[in-house]
Amino acid sequence: MKKQPYSLNSFQLKTIAAILMVLDHLKQFIPAMPLWFRYLGRIVAPVFFFLSVEGFFHTRSKPRYIARLLGAAIIMAIGSGILTYLFPTDIGLHNNIFLSLGLGVALMSCFEEMRSTGDYLLGIPGTLLLVITMLFTEASIYGLMMVLVFYLFRGRKGLLAVFYTVGALLPILLGPLTLEQVFLADFQWMMVFALPLFFLYNGELGRGGAWSKWFFYVFYPAHLWIIYLISYKASSR
Repeated sequence: MKKQPYSLNSFQLKTIAAILMVLDHLKQFIPAMPLWFRYLGRIVAPVFFFLSVEGFFHTRSKPRYIARLLGAAIIMAIGSGILTYLFPTDIGLHNNIFLSLGLGVALMSCFEEMRSTGDYLLGIPGTLLLVITMLFTEASIYGLMMVLVFYLFRGRKGLLAVFYTVGALLPILLGPLTLEQVFLADFQWMMVFALPLFFLYNGELGRGGAWSKWFFYVFYPAHLWIIYLISYKASSR
């Protein structure tokens, strides 16, 4: 991939997403925070799905990549379950993007397996099962859309931009176009603003190497659990 005059590597994209993710979750668990924190947060999941697709094509072992994400999802679920049991709140703690990402990578593996072996008899049922399961994860239909768009149109920026924009805007266009609906009830469409970050990606891993990969596996649950505990303490006063 040709390097652009100004570009962002994987580490830089993850750092931007991590900062916006903190803002998003602050508003999610602490209502007094400004609503625009959640607006900015709509950029986060697209960045991580985009990088998960890139990671799929660069990883040395796809099975280990899937196992790593799904293993993190299990650890996240157990940790969050313990936390909400010990410190219950009305909001709860259901975030687990690892599960959506892991199933997305598994879905791409099914596509690749069917394409290389031609075994559609087993591949199609497995693919349908993964698709249905993804719809019940945190990212839901948006996560499925992003995996398909980033996978099918990887390296074709024009088509990626068109289908990604349509996928992001379609749910809101099919609903009532009122200011309350667009800016207060369902502002997921703001994920379209992640597009410039995709175009700036230069295909490089960036500073930190392997340790930065594991840092984000730790950072995601850690920051959520800390924010959740802060919200619990604030609500129990």
